[in-house]
Amino acid sequence: MYFSADRAAVEDPILILNGSGLGMVNNMFFATNVAPSYGPKGKVLVSVSLIGAYEDESDEELTAEVVRELSGWFGSEEVGAWRHLRTYRIGFAQPDQRPPTDLTGKDPRVGEGLYACGDYMNSATFDGALVSGRRAAEALVQDRWGGGASS
Repeated sequence: MYFSADRAAVEDPILILNGSGLGMVNNMFFATNVAPSYGPKGKVLVSVSLIGAYEDESDEELTAEVVRELSGWFGSEEVGAWRHLRTYRIGFAQPDQRPPTDLTGKDPRVGEGLYACGDYMNSATFDGALVSGRRAAEALVQDRWGGGASS
């Protein structure tokens, strides 16, 4: 979800994570703190990522819920002044990683001479994607030449 604001509630170019385990907001940031060109002069672009698809809720209902949740983070006067710009519903943006999650990784071998890798094979992170790629390469080396890849 994207909002327009007159000011950023946080001036640092940081990603703000929801560590409470409650609510629908996963993370958010003030995009123009990172790249001022993402918004017109004097305006702030707010980016909010949610956990879940919320397919049965209209953009208006979803916006109201997000504004209510983020008002608890920054105050209702602050967030109430934001203007909703657009909501993008991206199906399967990340693999389901609700606990319990097995982060040991799946076997990359999916068929004879066929290997799979990606964040969905380990954890939905850049590191998870890289670890999965390494596991796939090591499995290929093991299968083809019978030896392990060196560290």
